Amino acid sequence: MESPVSRPGLVGWLNRHKQRIGAIALGHTAKKAEEVLLDWLIYGAVVVWATSTWGPIKGSLVAFAIMAPFSALMCLLYLRLYDWAKVDWFGFELIKEMRDEESHEHWFGHLLHRLIRLGSIPAFVVLSIHMDPFMTTVYFRHKHLQYQGLTRKDWAIFWGSVLLSNGYWTLRWTVIYGVVLFLWNLLSA
Repeated sequence: MESPVSRPGLVGWLNRHKQRIGAIALGHTAKKAEEVLLDWLIYGAVVVWATSTWGPIKGSLVAFAIMAPFSALMCLLYLRLYDWAKVDWFGFELIKEMRDEESHEHWFGHLLHRLIRLGSIPAFVVLSIHMDPFMTTVYFRHKHLQYQGLTRKDWAIFWGSVLLSNGYWTLRWTVIYGVVLFLWNLLSA
């Protein structure tokens, strides 16, 4: 009888990586809770306050000036915790392993491999907008330097992601607030 750990295919892969999967599930759950608080409540409130106080352009700049340093600080704290704990909470090390493998046994690994190989610039933009500077920096950090702090290249990726990510979220909330305000005025007239 074949051992569950040595099974081929998806079931065998799940058995071999169940501890990693548990850590990743915990990491993503905690990160999602933080994102709801930061991106959907605090960020929105700061942009609404700033744009209603100073108008859409100056208010957006004020909101960016408030939230970008706050976001950078939060992401730096995450990076320090990530390096200290030495646990792949978000699965990036697993994704990097899959990216670097030449062949894959199952369709999911093959699909992920093809998506990741699209290039660094699309990955940087998508991770900066959809995730945050912490996740972007961890993804791009070299495997041999994992959990060892940031190199000069890592710092450039981090600060570039801070600017892109916060520019996106500021613009997003400014547009959302502008549309809601426009619709409110239209319906109340």
